[in-house]
Amino acid sequence: MSSEQNAVEKPPGRKIALRLGGLMTLITGILSLNNGLQGMIAGDEFPFGPYLTRFAACSIAVIFFGIIAVAGGVSAMRGTHFSLALAGALLGMMGGGIVAFFLGLLAFIFYFFADEDF
Repeated sequence: MSSEQNAVEKPPGRKIALRLGGLMTLITGILSLNNGLQGMIAGDEFPFGPYLTRFAACSIAVIFFGIIAVAGGVSAMRGTHFSLALAGALLGMMGGGIVAFFLGLLAFIFYFFADEDF
């Protein structure tokens, strides 16, 4: 028997769940980047250092969350790194607001439906 005959076809629902989770994580990353950049621009009046305000310092963390979320969404859509996809969904939930929270939560659930596709 060849390996092609032994291969079991995966249900198409898992591939769709993987793509949807990746898309949702990508959106949460974009929302987090948006919030972080708006925070950097807005700033506040109390300096945290010579050139950095407290609000801008927190915005740097939100931008970092957005970068990880975008990378996680891309890796989920490619089906390469399960741990990066999970980290992207969780960090995107933290930085992108209420919409990103629910999108990240749905992406996190979808990743567990498609965990064998990674």
